[in-house]
Order: sequence, then structure tokens, then C-alpha cells
Amino acid sequence: MKNTFSQAMAWLHTWAGLVIGWLLFVIFVGGTIACFDKELTHWMQPALHGKTPVENIDLGKTVEGLQRIAKPHPHAYYVTLPSERSPALQSAVYYDAGPHDAINIDTSTGQVIPETAGGEFFFTLHYNLHSETWGMYIVGIAGMFMLIAILTGIVIHKRIFKDFFTFRPNSGGQRAWLDGHNLTGVLGLPFHLMIAYTGVAIFVANYMPAGLLAAYDGDVEKFYVEASDSYERPETHQPLKSIYPIDKLIADARERLGQPISWVSVHHPDDTSATISFGGDHSRAVAWNFDQVFYDANDGKLLHESGAFKAGYKTYTFLGGLHMAQWGGSALRWLYFVLGLAGCVMIASGMQVWVNKRAKKVAEAGAWSGYGLVQALNLGVVGGMPLASSAMLIANRLIPAATPERASWEIGVFCAVWILASLYAAIPAVRTCGWGHFFALNAVACGSIPLVNLATAPQSHLFATIARGDWALAGVDLTALALCVGFAWLARHAFAKAGLPAPARRGRAAHRDAAVDETAVADH
Repeated sequence: MKNTFSQAMAWLHTWAGLVIGWLLFVIFVGGTIACFDKELTHWMQPALHGKTPVENIDLGKTVEGLQRIAKPHPHAYYVTLPSERSPALQSAVYYDAGPHDAINIDTSTGQVIPETAGGEFFFTLHYNLHSETWGMYIVGIAGMFMLIAILTGIVIHKRIFKDFFTFRPNSGGQRAWLDGHNLTGVLGLPFHLMIAYTGVAIFVANYMPAGLLAAYDGDVEKFYVEASDSYERPETHQPLKSIYPIDKLIADARERLGQPISWVSVHHPDDTSATISFGGDHSRAVAWNFDQVFYDANDGKLLHESGAFKAGYKTYTFLGGLHMAQWGGSALRWLYFVLGLAGCVMIASGMQVWVNKRAKKVAEAGAWSGYGLVQALNLGVVGGMPLASSAMLIANRLIPAATPERASWEIGVFCAVWILASLYAAIPAVRTCGWGHFFALNAVACGSIPLVNLATAPQSHLFATIARGDWALAGVDLTALALCVGFAWLARHAFAKAGLPAPARRGRAAHRDAAVDETAVADH
């Protein structure tokens, strides 16, 4: 296939990145935004802004409210208490099959908050593409391809440290895209390796279930109960008269856990086997916090306290926590966000390097439909997804709060804008100068977010949030403005390059191609 090991690695790096590159870009963008999923959800709930959450919440009444809306035979009720990152009281009813019912409550008024897709949309997009089991497998395959691309990229980069300090945007074309790919790849190399590996490791039991199924005779639930030292008891199929007052158990649960209560759940709430469990949040350590305490929902008697995890499961929770970044506060989330953006640029620029490298060959040999398809996909996916994400945030402010299925409308706007952007990218005349168009469109879309927010939400706009020191909300508008400036700079650069006289473009292209050959990085 190739004459040398280095050439073979270059071939593998190119095709591992290209075949799965567009999917990886979507996954990376979703994961990068999900670093602040709770903050974004809060931004998309303007009914909460400017209010002080109530500290003492009657969990018993909250569960009673869930009982009124629940369909027959629910699997569990979950109530998550308000936090600094998520001021709403979040409650949900889960079933053995089908979607769950979710309700967010404004604790200052007791009113239900208008639904929104929120940051949860991007979190779910990141790990299963909103396709549940099949999506999870597809994301896992993409993660494995990313590991291959990263490892082969390390092999073929002979100037890896020099590339870290090399970026020549004024050179344009192949040289600029390649410098961007190398710079962002080296900048985030340890992070990208960690994210790819831990992302696959989180679902290892789903990807390779044969041993689990054999050891537990197909009872997956038993495996998770044992591994996490959880507690579950079989249903009796006898109706439960009433759930023991939950608030009477909070003090005891807090003392046993040695930490504040973050959530409460009631499993099998309409059966005498029902249990009440309490747990904390994941911000206390790198590893996921699965410490729980369980009580009998009939009489409130203590049933079980989770103990120390075994080495294998402790390693698993550490890897999961390292990927999810719920620890370390906002500084760590900003670090993940910036390195996630670097990953997005690395993927996008790597795919564009492939296009630019073959442009001359295609021009000499005549049009190749596959080449045009790759061009269109690069523009539609890389340029269209940020545009669709911005449109979703704008739609959140423009769609009336009382609209039924409001979250679905927000998602519909996201999908519609992305489809239109992809169709626009497929126009042959657009592909020749499409990057300037898409950079400009994204600059306008990102800049519109704080403007629409200012016009529609008096307690949510940038001036109001900065005035009261609400930097979590202000951060969304400020990030949108920063992205607006970045996209505007890229658009200006792209249009300036497109406006050069033909001889100048040819001279610069020749010089650029010679520089690429001299540095021996054209193996991409």
C-alpha cells in the first residue's frame, strides 16, 4: 500500500480523519458547548433571571406533584435541587420504556418554567446524536477513529514542537489551513487524547457486553447494582399506600453521606418495594460521585449505604469524571471549552487541507463529483453547525414561552437552518468562495444573540446581568460576541484573499505550494 511506515501512517491519518471527520466535528462542537450545558440551559430560561431561588424546598410536595402527572407504573421519580449552576428545581418521571416526563420549577414562585431544549440538547448530541443506542455506538466508532488519527498524526509530525509556534494566516490557502491544523492539534494534544480515550471508556460495558452478559446471565441491572454498590429490590406488585415523608429523612441522609444533598429519587413509587435514595453532586472530586443512601419508602427505615468502590469501578468513575469536567469549577470548564474549540478547528482545518491539496489535481484532470461533495460537506457541516446553534439560541428568545412543545420548535429551527446552510453550500458557485460567506453569516448570527436578548429579555441581557454580577448568564452573551469578532476577522481575511487580482493569486499559490513541499508536511 505504501513504501514506508511513515507514508502508511500518513495515509491512515488522512483517511481516518476524512471518513469520520464531519461526524467528529459535530461531536466535538456538541461536547464543547456542553462544557457549560447547565449555564446555557439557565440562559434559555429567562423566567428565572433576576430572581433568588428559595433555599428550603418541600421535596415531599414536589414528589406529590410528580405523582399527579405520572403515567401508570413509573420506574422512578427524580428531583434535583437548585444549584449555583442550575437555579431551577428539576424533576422528572422515568419509565421502563419510552421518553421521560420532565418539569422545571421556579422555586421563587412555584410556577413551571417554560420548556426549552437547553444545553441538554448539545450534551445528548455529543454522546449519542439523539439516536439512543445506535447513536452511542456510532459515537464510539468515531472516538476510535479519532484515536487512530491522533496517534498516526503524532508519528508523521517530525516537527511537532516547531509547529506549535508556527501560524501564518496571511499566507492563505493550504499553508494557513495546515498551520491551523498543526497548531491546534499540538496545542490540545494531551487533551484530545484524553477526551477520545475516556469518551470510549465511559461506554465500554455497552460496546463490549459479552463478558458482562455471560457473568450475570444477561441481567445488566444486577451488574450495575453490584459495581456501584447501589441497592435495588424486586417489585412485589402490591400497591404502595403512600410514600414516607421525604423531608424527614434529609438530615439523616446528609449526615450519613457527609455532604449536602443534591438529589432525591423514589424507585418503583407505586409498589411496596419502593425505595427513597439521596445523593450528592459530582463537583467534589474528579471521580463521579455515586455515594448514595437508601431508605424504605413504606416506613423510612434505612436499607443501605454505599461503601467504597472496588478498584475497577473507581477507575471507571475517575475516567468518566475526567471526561465530563464537573469538578474544578468554572476555570476548568473554560479550559475544556478553549481546548474543545481547538479540537473543532483541528478537525475542520484537517479536512480543508485534504480539499486544498487536491484542488490542483482536480483542476487539471477535470471536475470530480466526489471532490465537490467533500467541499460542500466541509462548508455545510463546519460552517452550518455554528450557524444552526446560534439560530437555536435566537429562536429561544423569539418563540413565545407559552408555545406547546417549545423545545421541539427550538430543535426544529436548529435542524432547518443547518439543512438550508448545507443546501446553500452545495451550490457550485458558492463553493469557490464559500468560506467567506459562511464566516460572515456566522459573525452576523453570533452578534445577533446578545442583540435579540437585549430586545426581548429585560432581566437577561448583557447590561442587566453584568450590573447584578451574574457572570454565568453574561458569559453566554460575551462568548457570542467573541465568536462574532473571530468569525468577522476570518470573513474579512477570506474576502480579502478572494479579491486579489488573478496574477497575484497565482503567484501566492505557487509560493505557498513550494513552502508546503519544502517543509514536508504535505503528507496530510
